[in-house]
Amino acid sequence: MFFYEIHDPYYALIKANDDEEAVKKYIEVVAGEESEFESLAEECEPVSKAYAYERFISAPCEDGKQLIENLKYFNSDEVEILLIDGSLL
Repeated sequence: MFFYEIHDPYYALIKANDDEEAVKKYIEVVAGEESEFESLAEECEPVSKAYAYERFISAPCEDGKQLIENLKYFNSDEVEILLIDGSLL
């Protein structure tokens, strides 16, 4: 799995097999339409696993879950939105 960030229109940290899959997940969960795929793909930037991990563990938990419980999402083999812009919550 690889890690990607999209900053605009809303921030998301995404774990996916490739950037195309990351953008599709962003559209499905965060924001956007299929017609915006190309512009969102331009916003999709790969980041290192170490960087993604630091961002992930330093983010506050939405519902007070323990960090250990949330790490299962970071370590899973599933495509995941790991972080999302707080204004969307």
